[in-house]
Formats: sequence, structure tokens, C-alpha cells
Amino acid sequence: MELFDLIERQKEFDDEHSSKFKWSSKIDQSNLETLEFLLISVMGELGETSNIVKKILRGDYSLEEKKKDLSEEVIDILIYVIKMIYQLDINVEEVYEEKMKKNKKRFERYETHD
Repeated sequence: MELFDLIERQKEFDDEHSSKFKWSSKIDQSNLETLEFLLISVMGELGETSNIVKKILRGDYSLEEKKKDLSEEVIDILIYVIKMIYQLDINVEEVYEEKMKKNKKRFERYETHD
């Protein structure tokens, strides 16, 4: 499955569900609270992911023991990012390519030339 397919699948899911927010709405100046909620949600999922990693590093669990939980948290992050991608109408391929050009230029100084 490609990223475009995941985005479309998420849109379909969001169209079928509602809460305080209309999940499939495009984000604009009139509904910035939706973007705010998505960002808070990403941060919450990052916190849950970090907590698992903390416990692995501390020695409470091995990575293998927590891999399923860790995977689920990372996918939760991806879901919220996918939602922001389509709700902000981001052209993923175009913006990704532009960003990679910037990153390549930025990291050129670290490359070793033998």
C-alpha cells in the first residue's frame, strides 16, 4: 500500500466518524482548533512512545517485549500526521522533494570526500 492509499483510507474512516470535530474537514483560518487538537494528539502519542522507550532503556523491558506496543504508538503518530497532510492539503511528494533538497544541501558539509 502506498502513502496515497493510506491517506485515502484515513479520509474514508474520518468521513464515517464524528465528535466535536468534523474529522475530514480541510483546515483553514476558521477551524484552527482542529489543527491545534491534531498537534496536541501527536504530542500525546509521542509522549506515550517516549515512555515506552524510556522503560526499554531503563531495563524494565526489552525492545522485543515492547515492539508491538511501540509499533502501535508510532502508527498512532502516523495517523495524526496523515490527517494533517490531507486536512492541510499538503502535496506530500512535492514538499518532500523540496525538503530533501534542503536537507541534502545542509548535510553536504558532513559528507567525507575521499
